[in-house]
Amino acid sequence: MKKLIYILVAMASALPQLTYAQMAGTTSSVQPQSEQPSHISTSDSTISELISDGQTVIPDSAYYKSTELTSITIPASVDSIGVNVFDHCFKLTTIEVHPDNPHFTSIDGALYTKDTKTLLICPPGKKGEFRLPQQTTTIAPYAFRTCKKLTSIVLPKGITEIPEGAFAGCWGLEKVNLPHGLKRIGKRAFDGTIVQKMNMPTTMEYIDDRAFVNTSLVEVNLRVTEPFELGEDVFSEIHVTRLNVPAAGLQKFKNHPKWGKFGRITPTHSYWTVDLP
Repeated sequence: MKKLIYILVAMASALPQLTYAQMAGTTSSVQPQSEQPSHISTSDSTISELISDGQTVIPDSAYYKSTELTSITIPASVDSIGVNVFDHCFKLTTIEVHPDNPHFTSIDGALYTKDTKTLLICPPGKKGEFRLPQQTTTIAPYAFRTCKKLTSIVLPKGITEIPEGAFAGCWGLEKVNLPHGLKRIGKRAFDGTIVQKMNMPTTMEYIDDRAFVNTSLVEVNLRVTEPFELGEDVFSEIHVTRLNVPAAGLQKFKNHPKWGKFGRITPTHSYWTVDLP
């Protein structure tokens, strides 16, 4: 009898969370009496969801760990989307947006601002290579978080900053080009990736705290002779074995309190195996 009671209590406590995820966030801006539930269609192990027209807000973590969700359609009425909305939705490959939505749009299943200048969310179920459009100049913080099936990301020349947590949790990510014009890399931007070699453009100005924590990085290539600024523990907890810099700046990097922590600092011409931006 006690065991049965425990089971019933556990089932009851889980119901509010299930309703919250399926409704995709009822807020005060939507009148409860007129709100309709999201339409959910299923086929075998896939789930596609159409958020109700009239809903204006998708709240933080609304679909967090909805592991069977494969696609979702955002109506024209939505004007605000929270953070961590699709984290750990590892089957989600497509975020569609109604063409009449004045705030958001979709390109190849990823979510952008209407003018396509800013990438907001890459669905965690995307695989292989992901290319940002040439007109995109901004990546939202944590835009690729938990996209563990991506292996390569191609950034356009207009990107000047890789923000905080941009590629965090991209456990299969092997390659990201850093385009000429890039100036800053944010906190924990590459946390958890398996990128092994990083070619920094000459336009770099700053790398923030722990940007490459928990990565597989072993080599960093620079073409500048003056060390640029680093935050705290930028390359901590990894096995970076070599920093390649131009011979003219070799001693400056070796004597730098942070760059000098590399296990091996060598002239670039000794290991010039790649083209740098």
